[in-house]
Amino acid sequence: MIELNVTLAGAMALIILGFYCIAVKRNMIKIVIGVEIMTNGAIMALVSFGSFNNGQIDPMMHSLAIMSITVAGCVAAVGLALVIQVYRHYKTLDVRELRRLRW
Repeated sequence: MIELNVTLAGAMALIILGFYCIAVKRNMIKIVIGVEIMTNGAIMALVSFGSFNNGQIDPMMHSLAIMSITVAGCVAAVGLALVIQVYRHYKTLDVRELRRLRW
């Protein structure tokens, strides 16, 4: 069985990778992917905390993880729909150029 430290390190790595994608990337699709990577890291941490409860598995944490996966899918769908609408209107996905077009 994998220890709690290993799974939390993996979850932290996913959260840091997602934050890096959000902070550095200029493409809106890559930013949405970064948000999803961060969400998956948080879900991984939630499931690992639910699995290492004195040798017992907490079904509440797993059901909460399933609900958060559903919400993350909806967030991704709305985010990608916004990206499509921005591309149709401005013909670009570069965040810096969109910021320049504000005025």
